[in-house]
Amino acid sequence: MIVPSPRFLTVALSAAAIHLAPAAAYGETTRVVITHCANILEGKSFGRNGPYEKCEGKIYFSLDPDHPRNQIIVDLGKAPRNVDGRVEFSSDLWVLRPKDPSRGNGVLLFDVVNRGGKLLLGRFNLARSSADPTTQAEFGDGFLMREGYTLVAVGWEATPRNRAVSLYPPVATDDGTSIMGSIRGWWIPLEASREFDLTSSYWTGFEEYPPLDSDDDGYRLTERVGYHGQARAIPREAWQFGRAIDGEVVYHPSSVFLWTGFSPGRTYELMYETKDPIVAGVGFAAIRDAASYFKYDPDAPIRGDYAYAYGVSQTGRYLRQMVFEGFTVDESDRKALDAVMVHMGGASLGSFNERFARPNEGGFHSETRFPFLYQTTQDPATGKEDGIGARISDGLEPKLFLVETSSEYWDRGRVAALNHVSIDGGEDVQLPENVRFYMFSSLPHATGPFPPEVSFAQQGMGNPIDPRPVMRALLVALDRWVREDVEPPVSRHPTLAGQTLISQGEIGFPAIPGIQWPYDVRTGYRADLAGPLIDHPLPFLVPAVDRDGNEIDGIRLPDVAVPLGTYTGWAFRSARAGEPNEVLSMPGGFIPFPRTRAERERWGDPRPSVEERYPDRADYVRRLEEAARQMMGERLLLDEDFNRAVDGAESLWDWLLDASEETLQPG
Repeated sequence: MIVPSPRFLTVALSAAAIHLAPAAAYGETTRVVITHCANILEGKSFGRNGPYEKCEGKIYFSLDPDHPRNQIIVDLGKAPRNVDGRVEFSSDLWVLRPKDPSRGNGVLLFDVVNRGGKLLLGRFNLARSSADPTTQAEFGDGFLMREGYTLVAVGWEATPRNRAVSLYPPVATDDGTSIMGSIRGWWIPLEASREFDLTSSYWTGFEEYPPLDSDDDGYRLTERVGYHGQARAIPREAWQFGRAIDGEVVYHPSSVFLWTGFSPGRTYELMYETKDPIVAGVGFAAIRDAASYFKYDPDAPIRGDYAYAYGVSQTGRYLRQMVFEGFTVDESDRKALDAVMVHMGGASLGSFNERFARPNEGGFHSETRFPFLYQTTQDPATGKEDGIGARISDGLEPKLFLVETSSEYWDRGRVAALNHVSIDGGEDVQLPENVRFYMFSSLPHATGPFPPEVSFAQQGMGNPIDPRPVMRALLVALDRWVREDVEPPVSRHPTLAGQTLISQGEIGFPAIPGIQWPYDVRTGYRADLAGPLIDHPLPFLVPAVDRDGNEIDGIRLPDVAVPLGTYTGWAFRSARAGEPNEVLSMPGGFIPFPRTRAERERWGDPRPSVEERYPDRADYVRRLEEAARQMMGERLLLDEDFNRAVDGAESLWDWLLDASEETLQPG
């Protein structure tokens, strides 16, 4: 038997794809060009699924601007058209699949990349992050490959970052004439500096749009204390577009130089004129049409019977909006996506489908817009009726997992409670049959390192609890729900009826000396109504806590159920980070318990010490194992992850008992 070389396989696949012109019945994917395929990990076999290969290439699309499912794409009608009156664009394509596709599980798992970076291997394989995974550490423990998934990343955002999975969208014009407009964005420095690189911050979203005239006196830079403080205009002569090189400030379109210096913790907002808006909304169609093509065309070079999509943070919001704008259904009214897992998207949408869209905008209060719930409801402010799932016909609904952390209730304006309560915050809302909601109790948006270390947070240490083992169990449950019609675990989140979801003003934290609690922080505001944001506050509902300050409802990992301290999904800024009365975006905190009764009395800490809770390490581990077994019984932890869930907490015990008192004492 003659086995073709990898190079021959690549060329053959590319040639087949180049000459493949799928009919409209398979979506609007015109061709796929696979430029490179390579075996991973020297042909290592992943159980019954065999060896895997990774492939890279481009995927090309063609859209009819007049099709009802495409008309929602802003400025699509202003994009250049080919001779057939269609709009063309392309995306990068990255695929990780079984070498023998018949040995996989038949599921295309779309990695909805975050700012061009791949997510799935880090989130589910416990892998080290990499733009081009090659080593064992970068593929992790192989969980997704052992499950048989085909991982697919299709560029949805025009990002210039190196090795990013990017979208190459058309530019909108007025009959060939450039469209002008303004753009504005904000950032909060962590450290003092006279220079700020606009492309270095996740939150600015300025990359695609340089200023028209770097010296224009009408451009504005403002400074304020806190996100909602009163803005002060910085004199135009005090700042410029540029960066310091060899003692001289040289013009640079993506860097701002402030002669008096940027102060950590202050909010800076920049506004200027630009031109040539890209048609950003075609990114939704790219994922939709790739999924449809790979599912329904038997001749497609990538194949699957089902398609799921996963996104986290920025791309969690992106997937919420993708569902809202109807892009889980293809142009032939078939399911393009069978399931969607939204991780840490809060109740927000984003700047993904608008003129001069800024997908990298941080999703703070500025992205909190009606509708919030999946089902159709009425907006009391405008009378409008809408819902996240309103554009999806009966029978075509994707299975939807919404997975949040404490952070999305407490900070960044994400107001996660509006996924499961009424818009006035007055009552719990029953979720539709196709939706489940899970909250990780006392966990942050961004997990801190282990061992815990000093950070920009006021508590001094980040929250080290790793939720990824539970994410693996949830993916297994979502897959079984789609393919086997097995009901997933019931939703797990705080509720008004159970008095585990309460008004911020009702929360009671333990009076730990030196610890500042978030009694006075602000929450979400509607950005879709006229006037200042603060004129349109949303209900500030947060999870209730126990006597230790740990949240009592939702998914409580063994670390929280059998705690060694208080774990939070929020953290105040340290003096180093500036403005210590403001909450940091994303990090959480860890406030260790005193280890002994004597230590507790010296600290004046009301929380029982470790020795008063657990007679010894063996007792602590026994309780951890009980909590982990309970999670397994609830299908929130896989058998293979039992030890992982326990070992992390055991390691924290060892670190805690060995740390100095100076390191541990709050404040």
